[in-house]
Amino acid sequence: MPHEVLVKVRVPPNYAGNIEKEVRLAYAIDLFIRGVVSVERAAELVGISLHDFLLELRKRGITAYPYSDEEVREELGLDE
Repeated sequence: MPHEVLVKVRVPPNYAGNIEKEVRLAYAIDLFIRGVVSVERAAELVGISLHDFLLELRKRGITAYPYSDEEVREELGLDE
């Protein structure tokens, strides 16, 4: 049965930002990159929308879906 693990992280006193959210985001991105979770599940782990998670991946140069533009058009039936 899964259980929760508490992890302590030392943060400099002058750190500006939401460290809890950033740690969750880094963890979810790592799990996604390693193929442990789907992009949708990774977004849930962070507590943000799929759209926002995709934007976070894009900021970091990480491809969420390994499809070429041609493959996407073909899948959606947009080939002309």
